Amino acid sequence: MRLTIAICLAVLVPLAAFAKSPSDIADLVGSRAAGAESEMQARGYVDVGGNNTWWNADKKQCVKVRVSQGRYASISQTKASSCGQKATGAMKCPPDLSQADLYKYPGCSL
Repeated sequence: MRLTIAICLAVLVPLAAFAKSPSDIADLVGSRAAGAESEMQARGYVDVGGNNTWWNADKKQCVKVRVSQGRYASISQTKASSCGQKATGAMKCPPDLSQADLYKYPGCSL
């Protein structure tokens, strides 16, 4: 009986509950997605081309946001390459970078 309960709990508890969100944005879990996106930007994150992946150049941190029913369900740190960052060498920012192309160069700013 105890084994059955333990197996059920292991299957039913989502893995996202065990993932720790980066401390600077952990409070956004549970927030409405539209408002949370603005807050992510205010905290230095740039949406890197959709798919709910965000890059913070100051922290050199890439995060993946999972949205469920219009709210941020989880935020998890992921590898820098998921945000278009190369493992070695500094990214070169084009001199004529526009706001529309900023997502292509997540480490750059205007």
